[in-house]
Amino acid sequence: MINTTNNNLKKERDNMEYIRNMETGKIELHFNKADYQALPDSTKKLIKSNFLFSRYSGAWVSRCKEPNLYHAVQVAKQLGFTEEKRIGERLSFAEQQERKADRAESRAERYEECALNAEGRARVMQAEFNDCRKDLSWVTQPNINSAGGRAFTNRRNKIVARYEKGFDEYRKSEYFRERAEIARDTASNSQLNDKVYLNNRIKECQKSINQLNKNIVSYEEILTGDRKG
Repeated sequence: MINTTNNNLKKERDNMEYIRNMETGKIELHFNKADYQALPDSTKKLIKSNFLFSRYSGAWVSRCKEPNLYHAVQVAKQLGFTEEKRIGERLSFAEQQERKADRAESRAERYEECALNAEGRARVMQAEFNDCRKDLSWVTQPNINSAGGRAFTNRRNKIVARYEKGFDEYRKSEYFRERAEIARDTASNSQLNDKVYLNNRIKECQKSINQLNKNIVSYEEILTGDRKG
């Protein structure tokens, strides 16, 4: 349970609504950074174990989705989000795949842009060394213990260090290109031709159906109890 030191936050959240996003099948908690920072570490840990912060949504989004939202809802209620607000419409499988493809395509474009930027930074960082090394004496000149010699050595070391850092940017560029390729593959929905993938999705759907059936039974028992007073 959340520590009683959160009473003030609960009062502020009284009758506040947590959001059930029907499109994503997840729970969203919207509260500002100051409220979150005021929470004790134990509460922050509880939130992080059930939610992930989404910059896209500007909210804490449940790690699980329907029909496995029980714990996320309980955490929301403990924080003072006592009412539920539903937004969006439940998407068909085809609509879910289309949205997934669109987002993957957007990710691919962002990754490709990041790859190009990293590659550009690498070229800039290595340009001076590539120009200087055309002069063999610049590369082979020994360190000279004089004011001019030390200045030359320091400058050369900085140019070499910058050149070496350029390889880090090239590695970043390769990483972003790999991520872009993965995103492109996702956008193409190639996994729909993978029997193992489809079989796993069928199992997940069957599991969701079973859980929803259990929920229906529980709700019917609750309703029966209410009718009996």
